[in-house]
Amino acid sequence: MKPSSERIRAYKTGAIGWVEFNDPQKHNAISMDMAQAIPDLVKNFEVDEEIRVIVLRGNGDRAFAAGSNISSFEAVRKSPSDNREYHAISERAYDAFYLCAKPTIAMINGYCIGGGLDFAASCDIRLCSDSAVFAIPAGRLGVGYGYEGIIRLNRIVGESKGREIFFTARRYGAQQALQMGLVHEVMPAEELVERTAAYAENISLNAPLTLQAIKKSYLCLEQTARHTDMAAAQALIDVCFDSGDYKEGRLAFAEKRAPVFKGK
Repeated sequence: MKPSSERIRAYKTGAIGWVEFNDPQKHNAISMDMAQAIPDLVKNFEVDEEIRVIVLRGNGDRAFAAGSNISSFEAVRKSPSDNREYHAISERAYDAFYLCAKPTIAMINGYCIGGGLDFAASCDIRLCSDSAVFAIPAGRLGVGYGYEGIIRLNRIVGESKGREIFFTARRYGAQQALQMGLVHEVMPAEELVERTAAYAENISLNAPLTLQAIKKSYLCLEQTARHTDMAAAQALIDVCFDSGDYKEGRLAFAEKRAPVFKGK
C-alpha cells in the first residue's frame, strides 16, 4: 500500500492496520499533504476484510503529532476563505477515523497537541505512554478553532473540562489525561507498541458485524450535536482569521516569544 505522502504511511500486521505520521524531525506536525492522504489510507483498511482494527500512531518517541504545521499557516490559512478550505481538508482527515466503520485506536507517545489531539479524539480508543503531553494551544495562536473539534473533545471529557482545555491552552500530562477520561490507559513508553498491539488484537477477535453495529450506534447517538446549526460560531471563527491577533500569534510563534493580543 503506497500513501500519497512520504510523511504518512500505512502498513498491516495481521488483523491490524497501522496509519503512521512520519515526520519525526518536525514532531510529526501535520501538513496538508498528510491530511489529504489520510482518507484513502483509512478507506483502504476499511474495505480490507482482513483488517479488523485500525491504529493511528506517530513515528519516533517524541510525538504522536505536535499539531498542525504552524509554519505553513501564512500560505494556507491567511484568510477566512483559505481557512475554510484548509478546515475542509482537515475535517475529511479527522472524519476518516471518526466515521470509520471499524474500531480505531490512537497510540500516543510524546506530544499530542492541537490537531494531533483532534486526531486522537476522532479515534474510539486512546492509549498513551507515561511521557504523553496533551494541549490545545489555539488561544495562544489567535486561530479560530473548528467547532467540530470542540464537539469531538467535549463528547470525551465533558463541557467543564473541555472549556478548561480550550480556555487555558495549558498542557496536561498522561496521568491528568487519564484522570479526566481523555485516555483509556497509560503505560510505560517502552511497552506502548506491544501493549497497543495486544489491545487491538483482543478487539480483532470479536465479531466484526457486532463491532460495526456498535460503532454505528455511537455515531447515531452523537449525530444531533454534529448537525446543530453552528453558523454563528463559524462567523466568529472567520473573524479570528481576519484579525491582527492571528497575525501576532503566528509572528510570536516564529519568534519564539509570548504573544501580545489586543482583541482586534
